[in-house]
Parts: sequence; structure tokens; C-alpha cells
Amino acid sequence: MSGQTLTDRIAAAQYTLTGSEVSRAVCKATTHEQTAPKKKHLEYLIQATQDSNVNIPQMADVLMERVGNASWVVVFKALITTHHLMVHGNERFLQFLGSRNTLFNLMNFLDKTGSHDYRPPLVVIHV
Repeated sequence: MSGQTLTDRIAAAQYTLTGSEVSRAVCKATTHEQTAPKKKHLEYLIQATQDSNVNIPQMADVLMERVGNASWVVVFKALITTHHLMVHGNERFLQFLGSRNTLFNLMNFLDKTGSHDYRPPLVVIHV
């Protein structure tokens, strides 16, 4: 847990208390740490897409919630995690995203490294 922010730890604890291991894994895969999502969390989420008892809409909703985060690191890791699940997860995940015309709203994402703010467009996934 070294390197995780207090916000990351609180969010993971909240998901643990609600009994949502999938949401907890999404939260842990998309921490504020400037490292790639941990392999163990990605593998858990891939396995979760194979389980017929897992709530795929809830998994997608938590990922979309993380994409709305103000931290570019969290947003980037949520997009990486989503892509990873689209490529390696069960087709149910990809079909669900396609059926919802899922919007990843990146309007809160600001690149503050340059002299001007950059607001990227909405990302729409059509499958």
C-alpha cells in the first residue's frame, strides 16, 4: 500500500465495506500512483468478467466514475484498465459497453503542464 494516497485507501475501504470486490479492484487498479495498474488487479478484473455472477454494469459504472476523476493519473489508468478488459476480458464486457453507447466524459480532465488548458472531447465507444 505504500504510495497510495489517503483518498485511494478510503475509496478501497468503502468498497470493501459494501462488499463489492470488483469495485474495490477497479479502485485499486486506478490509484493516484504514477505507475501502471498492478497486474494482480487487472487479472482479478479479467477473471471477474468470466464469472456469470459478476455485475458487469456495476464494473463499467465504477470505471466510468474513475474516468471522471480530476487526476490525470486516475483517468489514464481507468482508460488503460477499460482497454485491457475490452481486449482480454469476456466478450460480455465489450458487448455491454457497446450496447450502452458508453460515454467517457473527459471534460474535467485538464492538462496543466502547458501554458493553456486542454479539454479533450468526449470519447464514445461504438462496438
